[in-house]
Amino acid sequence: MTAQPATLGSATVRSRRGRPFLGLGTVVRKELTEWVRGPKALIILGVSVLGAVFMTLIPFIAAATGEAESAGLLTHDPTTNVLLGWTGQTVALIAILSTMALLSTERDRGTLAWTLTNPVSPTSVIAAKFGVALVVFATAAVILPMLVSIGLAAIVYGGLPDLRVVGTFLGLFVALPAFYIALTVALGAGVKSTVGVAGIAFAVMFLPQVLGGLLPIVNELSPTSIGSWALAMAKGQPASVLTPIGWAISMVVLLVGAKLVFDRQEL
Repeated sequence: MTAQPATLGSATVRSRRGRPFLGLGTVVRKELTEWVRGPKALIILGVSVLGAVFMTLIPFIAAATGEAESAGLLTHDPTTNVLLGWTGQTVALIAILSTMALLSTERDRGTLAWTLTNPVSPTSVIAAKFGVALVVFATAAVILPMLVSIGLAAIVYGGLPDLRVVGTFLGLFVALPAFYIALTVALGAGVKSTVGVAGIAFAVMFLPQVLGGLLPIVNELSPTSIGSWALAMAKGQPASVLTPIGWAISMVVLLVGAKLVFDRQEL
C-alpha cells in the first residue's frame, strides 16, 4: 500500500515547495482586477500627467508669472523640456505612497491569509504583487505622462523632441519605480504596519542624499540614484557604472529577501 501524507497541510507544503510559482496566474488576475477597479491607478495617472504638463510648460509659465529671469534659464528645446521634470523624486514619492499598503492592507483584512489557504505559493503572491504593481505604475506614472508631454512639446515648441533620447531615458527610468516597488513589497513582507513600511521607505529615499553630501560614492552606489543615471545615459553624459550595479544587487536582495521572509510569516 502506498504511504499517505500525514496531513493535508504537509502535502500542501510539499506541493508548494515543488512548485514555487503555483497559482501565479490566479494572483496576477486578482491584482490586476484590484488595480483596474480601484481609483488608485487613475489618481496616479492624473497626478503624473498634471506634473508632466506643468514641467513641459515651465518656460511659458515662468514668463507669464513675471519670472523672466528664471524663464531665461530654460531653453525652448522640446527634448530638454520634456525631460525637465523627471528627476526621480516625484515618481519615487508617488511609488511609495501607492504601494506601501500592498501587503499590509490585505493582512489586516485577513484576505492575505485566505489567499494562502488556496493552491497559491507565497512566491506567487510576492511576484504578482511586484509585477502587476510595476506594470500598472510604469504605465500610469511614466509611459502615459511621457507620451502626453511629447505631444504637448511638439505643439508648443514647434517640433518633436529627440525620440531616441526620450525613448532611451524612458526604458532606463522604469528601473526607478521598480526599485521602490520592490522595496515596499519587501518591507511589507516583514513589517506589518503600513506606517512602518512608509517610514522606512522614505528613510531609504532621503538618507543616501544626506550621506552623499559627505561621501559622494554613496550616491553612485545607491539604487535611489538610478533615475539621475538614466537621464545622464540618455543625454550621453558621464554616468557611473556603480549605480546600475548597486541597483541590480539591491533588487535581488529585496525580492529574494521578501520571498524568504514571507515564507516564514504567520498570517
